[in-house]
Amino acid sequence: MPAQEFAHRLLISLARQIREGKDLDREKIVEWVLTDSLDKNDSQYDFWKTRIKKRLDYLLAEEDEEALLVRLIEDACSECPENAPCAEVCPTGAIKKDEEGKYRIREDLCVECTLCVENCISGSIITRSEFAQVASMILQSKEHPVYAIVAPSFVGQFGENVTPEIFKGALKEIGFTDVYEVALAADIISHHEAEIFVDRIKKGQDFVITSCCCPAFIKLVEKIRPRVSHLVTPSVSPMIALGRILKKREPNCRVVFIGPCIAKKAEAKRPDLQPAIDCVLTYKETKALLEAGDIPLDGSLGQEEMKDASHDGRIYAFTGGVTAAITRAVKRLSPHLEVKAVYGDGLKECNRLLKEYEEGNLDANFMEGMGCPHGCVGGPGTIIHSELAKKIVQKHAREALYAQAMDNTKAKEWQEQYGEATDLHSKKVSLK
Repeated sequence: MPAQEFAHRLLISLARQIREGKDLDREKIVEWVLTDSLDKNDSQYDFWKTRIKKRLDYLLAEEDEEALLVRLIEDACSECPENAPCAEVCPTGAIKKDEEGKYRIREDLCVECTLCVENCISGSIITRSEFAQVASMILQSKEHPVYAIVAPSFVGQFGENVTPEIFKGALKEIGFTDVYEVALAADIISHHEAEIFVDRIKKGQDFVITSCCCPAFIKLVEKIRPRVSHLVTPSVSPMIALGRILKKREPNCRVVFIGPCIAKKAEAKRPDLQPAIDCVLTYKETKALLEAGDIPLDGSLGQEEMKDASHDGRIYAFTGGVTAAITRAVKRLSPHLEVKAVYGDGLKECNRLLKEYEEGNLDANFMEGMGCPHGCVGGPGTIIHSELAKKIVQKHAREALYAQAMDNTKAKEWQEQYGEATDLHSKKVSLK
């Protein structure tokens, strides 16, 4: 059985025990994960039992918010080949062998993109998870409302016939108080980013880097290309913006982001961004949560309308979408101002473009950086292939009530009611 399947079964088993309200029986959880997967006489049984135990310990451990988001299980990958898949996919060369021939993650180079997690063939790379906290949190939603905010790439992730309306109904059935599209906040941030671009270009700045989506890209700038950090806009991501707006509206609430990105877990814990988001789940973790609650995704639980965002807010989900949305907003504000845009599709391309700018060889005045190839639809927490996901997102975007970010009346209303009193900036300081 693939490593990711063991991880999925572990989450389901953990969530079921939490829902039962009993003391957690770690041995029982591990045994259930292995049941029907491996015979006890299988030569791989002890290997996977050890891995699963360590994963469970990490899931239940108290968070160390200063530690890296990813970690290697100690001595777990000594048998990996010279060209280990995790090292091959790492965009910054952070995974290397030490003097003893053991693979290590260099903290000074790791940008927490977590591409290594999905490419680890032995399940030896694990990430911090808030799955257990969310499973417990939604059981207390009567005392503290718990809102799920879903990333623009959510459509299609949970099945071909699972519409946004069905998905919203399922999340409310599992215990969330309500569900909102993060793309609504993307509409607010598009307007904000356009204003910053217009102001900076008119003041003579020659290049603007948008920071409004990808935490791994920001880490790349901070750790690998700090010379251009002053060109990054100060806007928070749509995730943080919506979390802050909801907590301005209802200070007692809790907010859970559901998306494709493991790196969002680290973003949510940055001191300059807290306490906008309480927890982050990937689509894979959310799928396990729904399966643990035996929640059907056939529409039988009801279907609730999701009409929060514009076309341009929803296309943040794929590479080039952020650029298109902000460019259209710029043209509304300053029709004669030229936007000469480039966008990095994956961190390796982002790094190349930033290097070209440093060397004076980049003919552009605006850059969008996407850490994952194809954008958020290609994130490590996704369930379906990125090309299919992009097509589904595009269809969903075309069904929006509004075409452009600045036309979204709901975004305008929320901005006027709560956004004016909400800080939409971050310090963008290096934490590592």
